[in-house]
Amino acid sequence: MLFDNPFPNQQQAALEDIVNNIEIQSNFCINHPNYQPFTIPDQTVARFQQLPQDIQHKYLSLLLRNFLYGIYYNGYLRTPLALNTSRADIAPHQNLENNTLLGIDLDFYQRLHANNQGTGYFDPNWQVISEETDGSIAVTKGSLTMHIEREIHLKREEKSATIGSIVAIRMPKNLRQNGFYVAVGNVGQERQGNGDIDSKTARIYFNLTPDGALAVMDSMTKYLNAAAIPFTFKVLYNPSEYKRHDCGVLYFERCDSEVVFGVMQTIYLANRCHFRPEVPLFTKFLAPGLSFAEEPTQKFTSQESFGMNRCQIVANGLMQAWQNGNNTPEERLNAIRQQFSQLGIEWERPYLNGE
Repeated sequence: MLFDNPFPNQQQAALEDIVNNIEIQSNFCINHPNYQPFTIPDQTVARFQQLPQDIQHKYLSLLLRNFLYGIYYNGYLRTPLALNTSRADIAPHQNLENNTLLGIDLDFYQRLHANNQGTGYFDPNWQVISEETDGSIAVTKGSLTMHIEREIHLKREEKSATIGSIVAIRMPKNLRQNGFYVAVGNVGQERQGNGDIDSKTARIYFNLTPDGALAVMDSMTKYLNAAAIPFTFKVLYNPSEYKRHDCGVLYFERCDSEVVFGVMQTIYLANRCHFRPEVPLFTKFLAPGLSFAEEPTQKFTSQESFGMNRCQIVANGLMQAWQNGNNTPEERLNAIRQQFSQLGIEWERPYLNGE
């Protein structure tokens, strides 16, 4: 074994496989003996090869990141890239984090919505900018402006708000986000005035069956709303997509960890039969199909998730080793560990942020 630090068996095996079997090619192709080549069309390769070397390497790094994400992090690409299947139409630049190519399963979506025990929440700091002849008012926040009804969307004490007033408006109990049904807690998604969002947010990952998502949606929204803590809980809204290790994700504030983990224990024990064993790479294993990670504070792009962040770190290490001609497994592993170290992330606890 290359590893002198303990990892859960699943994650150690993944890292062993990465450093031993991934082959980076300069013609924008990622090879692995167990999968079909992950590449781009020949005509695109020809165009990209006319670009400066640093831009070529940047795109190759993103290609590698997406391969790592889809094969090792959440497993989404394992079936379409398997050697014994016909090549699926997978675009290497596709957003593998939240696939939107498939439509909504309306029946499943409605069942998720019915199982969401939330009632909606009040979102603060909207300014009234006008009143219309039909009695509705226009409110604005940031770059968004919308029209609302006083009797429906305002708190009782704010129904007489005038132009210039700052009000909270009622929002629905759910959002739809890139392939996911998102339940929002009755007290909102976060506490107001509580500093940087990323530095205080954590997440729990769920590898569930579709029936498990329905059951957990009911219990999660019931228990966490009763505890009056901010949260969002998202699950895939198409049951055919439940082949990945991150079918569901709970976002919450770290200060609520004690309450959340108590609720998780209750929910998990009641629904254990609905969980699959795998968890996303680099997350902390809590139980089969259940894991934890902090929201990254050092991101390569502004909207980067934990999984994309950690896969980019690994890709950076592999690219560095490849560019330097250091392609033995030991040299690759050392380069990856160096990338984690530079960000202050502990190798033994990659699910936590760096110091």
